[in-house]
Amino acid sequence: MEPKRKIAMTLLIVAFLFSTVLTVSFGMSYFEEKQRPLVEAEQQTENIAAYIANFEHAAANQPIHAPTPTPTADKAVLTRKQKPLLPTATPVPTATPNPHAAELAQALSQVEINFPAWQSLNADVSAWISNPAVGVNHPVVNALDNEYYLTRDIDLSYKAMGSIFFDGRNNPDFSDRNTIIYGHNFDNGLMFSNLVWYKDQQIYEQHPYYYLYTPDQVFRVDIAAGIIVSETDVTYLATEFHTDLDFRELIIKINQYSVIDTEVNLTARDQIVTLYTCTNDWQGQRFVVIGKLTLLGDFDQN
Repeated sequence: MEPKRKIAMTLLIVAFLFSTVLTVSFGMSYFEEKQRPLVEAEQQTENIAAYIANFEHAAANQPIHAPTPTPTADKAVLTRKQKPLLPTATPVPTATPNPHAAELAQALSQVEINFPAWQSLNADVSAWISNPAVGVNHPVVNALDNEYYLTRDIDLSYKAMGSIFFDGRNNPDFSDRNTIIYGHNFDNGLMFSNLVWYKDQQIYEQHPYYYLYTPDQVFRVDIAAGIIVSETDVTYLATEFHTDLDFRELIIKINQYSVIDTEVNLTARDQIVTLYTCTNDWQGQRFVVIGKLTLLGDFDQN
């Protein structure tokens, strides 16, 4: 073979080998590039799996703490962001001074009444009447009728002078519009014997009131009238009034027929007390002393 031809063949073989090497190299590189995302994805999956395994292992070995609940606040408060309101104490009402305190003390100093002791003797003892001007300082009993105590003493024994007693229709606490109290007149200074002195204007002006006591309360009675009535006249013995008009009609008669002049003005809002006794004259008349009731305060002699 010619030398030139040998050289050409050699060069051709070398070129072929070089081309083959390049093709193989290029093919391998192309294949690797195509496989790279798959490899990276597999590696990332393995990394995530390892991270989760490590996290679960760490969590399993940690103490469990329950979450602290967040207090729910009122939406209006949250929006205003105002300070919480503090509880306030309920104010204690101030006691109103008793306008009759001085007179109440005077009335209590005038008597010494042990109601429990009297009631142990007679459970009907419900009040006490005191008017030194006419010599009256005596218990008042609560009667079921207007006959029993006409001839019975406090100890329930028979006595012609009887007792001083409430009308059987009345409540003994002076809660009625007209409370009636009876007592005999034997002209001996006992019971209501001296009540007729209130026919005299001068006696009235010197002693215009008296006191009544119950186990709970003390009253002043301002005398408004003294009236002479027949033994059959029951005008001033009414205890129930259906209307204010009925009571006003009684007040008109009280003012009209009184034998003494007083400055006590009775109204439909008032309560009255009527003391009733005999006059011991031949005409068989009765005498009533009517007064306006005023509460002074609580009875307490301790």
